[in-house]
Amino acid sequence: MDEQFYFVDLPGYGFSKMSKEEQVKVGNFIEEYLQKSNAISLIIFLIDIRHEPTANDKLMYHYIVKCNKPCIIIANKADKIAITKVEQQVNQLQNILNPMKDYVFLPFSSERKVYTEQVWKEIEKYI
Repeated sequence: MDEQFYFVDLPGYGFSKMSKEEQVKVGNFIEEYLQKSNAISLIIFLIDIRHEPTANDKLMYHYIVKCNKPCIIIANKADKIAITKVEQQVNQLQNILNPMKDYVFLPFSSERKVYTEQVWKEIEKYI
């Protein structure tokens, strides 16, 4: 291609105001895109570090596993909890979603820009 990489932001599901019918269509689109696109080098799946994974988080995680593509899970909003709790919380999220430890889970804070170096090192392995 053009020797560049692109971030593609797929439609979210958390606070959307879509009808149930629209949510099904978007879900089908995402599943098809993840399964059929040959241009995906890495899936970056964002979850909230402060909460246990929602039903939608678990559903999306299963889509990702099903498509069998490289993935890292970013536990965002790490600045919203005590720094002493970050590692414990990331481990708890990994144990809930990914007990086999197939994917890398990393903390991140877009607001305070903490943990960014570790995340970029992981992303760079795929570009």
